[in-house]
Amino acid sequence: MKFNKIMSVTTLVASGIFIVPAQATSWSSKCGDSHTGCSASDYFAEDLRYMIANDGISSAVVDGVTISTTAYSDTGGRGFSSRNYDYTYSQSNGKHYLSDDIVETASLINYGEGYGIINKDVTNTPFTSDTRSGEYGVPQHAADNINLDWYASGYHIIETDYDFYLISFDEEVNVTGATFSWLWNSGDTQVSVAALNDTSMLTSGANTWADIAGEALAVGSYDVLNCEDTNLAMVDMDTTYSQYWLIGAYNLVFGDIGGTLYDDAFKLASIGFSKKEMPQTDVPEPGTLALFLMGGSLAFWRRKHQKSSVTLMNSDH
Repeated sequence: MKFNKIMSVTTLVASGIFIVPAQATSWSSKCGDSHTGCSASDYFAEDLRYMIANDGISSAVVDGVTISTTAYSDTGGRGFSSRNYDYTYSQSNGKHYLSDDIVETASLINYGEGYGIINKDVTNTPFTSDTRSGEYGVPQHAADNINLDWYASGYHIIETDYDFYLISFDEEVNVTGATFSWLWNSGDTQVSVAALNDTSMLTSGANTWADIAGEALAVGSYDVLNCEDTNLAMVDMDTTYSQYWLIGAYNLVFGDIGGTLYDDAFKLASIGFSKKEMPQTDVPEPGTLALFLMGGSLAFWRRKHQKSSVTLMNSDH
């Protein structure tokens, strides 16, 4: 059972053309004010479920499909040692906004029923000898897009990273949704999703999230619903099948659905997916198969008989 949803549509009145953002979906409700009326169990009833903590992040097998999970974040494109750094930054109102937007690997960490992400900016700051007492409320152990905010050497530094999980399957599947064991903001959390052709742009160490989104098979952003049994994001990419799926903190390059940025953080618990249906081959019914075999036998007998007749005629001469 899939819940009703409303597609976000931008209308070009002058030309009369309707443009639908790439798979960006805005849901009509949050399952009611009491957070009742929806169930992830019902939503995924027809799907397979990859339970990341139970099944594991390496070579998990679900209904014959092998699955692995890794993590990525835009923490590359800069270098630093000790108190010196070569970030690209902009300055506004006395704050330095750092820019390190190249995607590189991050670390997955298990937290009970879900997995969080710790990226390289959390574990290796450019001011290694400074305390980060000015940092506030950052959920460092979750996949998030929340600003990293701290003071060092007289600077007020702001940095934003977008953390993503890569779910890799050994065959093409359609991802139908995801659940989360923990949310930073239970009232307003969005996630972004992308189906990739392959992982070359992701692993090259030379691309931004915008580059990767631009080459994806499909992209979308979705609200996280507070359902009866869990926190659920319903993915609406029914016709898209891929071996490689990204899901992470809300990022407008994957689809703008009007959600608030820089307040999204969560730990991934499960992925719902369906296999690609194999084309059916018609099998002859028993009667048809018997006639086919009889026909083949008769043709063989005729060829053999004709060959014997020709041999006999030739021997007469």
